[in-house]
Amino acid sequence: MIRTLLITASVLTLTGCASLNLIERETSTDAGLAMPDGYDYASQVAALSAPEQAWWQGFNSADLDALITEALAANNTLAQGLANVDASRASLRTANAAFLPQASGSLSSSSNTSAGLDDVDASARLSASYQLDLFGANAAGRNAALANLDAAIFAQRALELTVQSDVAAGWFNLLSAREQLAVARRNLEISERIFEIVQFRYEAGVISGFDVSSQSAQLANARARIPQLESQITSQETALGILLGRVPQGYTAPQADILSIALPAAEPGLPSDLLLRRPDLMQSEASLRAANANIDAARAAFFPSIDLGAGLSSALTGGTDLIGSLSASLAQTIFSGGRLDAQLEGAQARREGQLAGYRQSILSALRDVDVSLKAIDANEVREDQLLIARDAAEDALRAAEIQYQAGTGDLTSLLNAQQNYFDAANSYVLGRLDRLTAAINLYVAVGGGY
Repeated sequence: MIRTLLITASVLTLTGCASLNLIERETSTDAGLAMPDGYDYASQVAALSAPEQAWWQGFNSADLDALITEALAANNTLAQGLANVDASRASLRTANAAFLPQASGSLSSSSNTSAGLDDVDASARLSASYQLDLFGANAAGRNAALANLDAAIFAQRALELTVQSDVAAGWFNLLSAREQLAVARRNLEISERIFEIVQFRYEAGVISGFDVSSQSAQLANARARIPQLESQITSQETALGILLGRVPQGYTAPQADILSIALPAAEPGLPSDLLLRRPDLMQSEASLRAANANIDAARAAFFPSIDLGAGLSSALTGGTDLIGSLSASLAQTIFSGGRLDAQLEGAQARREGQLAGYRQSILSALRDVDVSLKAIDANEVREDQLLIARDAAEDALRAAEIQYQAGTGDLTSLLNAQQNYFDAANSYVLGRLDRLTAAINLYVAVGGGY
């Protein structure tokens, strides 16, 4: 009988090992995608040395450094993410506990009520149990928990990168809005100056009231832009304060000239580097590993479970000696109504879904880098032209104002020149914002620092 049990256990063990080897071959995390040799637009962007871990330092702004440092320390979304990481660590400790013996103790007492408190029986028991993991069920649970912890850590890194980029983009948008407000105020000063000229010429009888009315409308429109921009600034400044974990009321972001912010260039590296640099891809890969481990656990459920136990018990009254016991049990599911098959099929389907999602994430990441590279190149060319347009519009406005004041030009030409200058000056500010945003997007697309 003992020989039969040993042979049966050996066959089951070899079957389990063979099955687990098959699982290892079938659950590879290879996404099955051929990575390109390079990015289409990488050659159009000047390359620097490898980006620093603190990628935002490439903008050479002490104010931005301070803002992001504060956000990383106080952002509430990051604090929530850290709690999720701690929860995943606790789950891993729970999975590791399955590899250790479980011990328990108990005390009991009873008495015969008819005999009073003189007849009391007391006993104590100490027991321990251990589950053999011959077929890898506990190991699969630990691997899944470890992969889930990795996924949580990478998710936190992706969240940190999001907060960093949101702070940088939020501050740049705020600086852009402040500069647009400055442009609007300069435009208002020009409108007021032109209105004084128009009114002087009208009082001199040189022009009709039509010119006065036209310039009055232009002046009102110039004034109307200012409260709109002030409202945008308030919205952006309070949003930035919340990113820093601050109460938005009373918060004032640092002042800086958006046109003087450094424009960094970054080396995008090779497409294959993305798999080790982008935290969202590493999170997806870790989730795929967890799905593989869940398949292992679902397959291990088809095999028997073996538990070993030991115990010591003693009656604390009456002088009874210690009594020891040893036990072993083997449990095997004979019929489950298809539950185990369904669990395995579900785990395999979830794994296929994770694999498809991983592939899609890689494709999207490759596209993000090339789009960002092209945007950097295009916005650099665009900003050069916007600067030429702004300077030319300023010269045209100055000439039109001189001509109108001298009586050789008409008000319509002057107003058109003023509007062209305002639009060109505003577009130049937005063009600089686009270049800064494109630089942020590239850093995010390649996974920040590495």
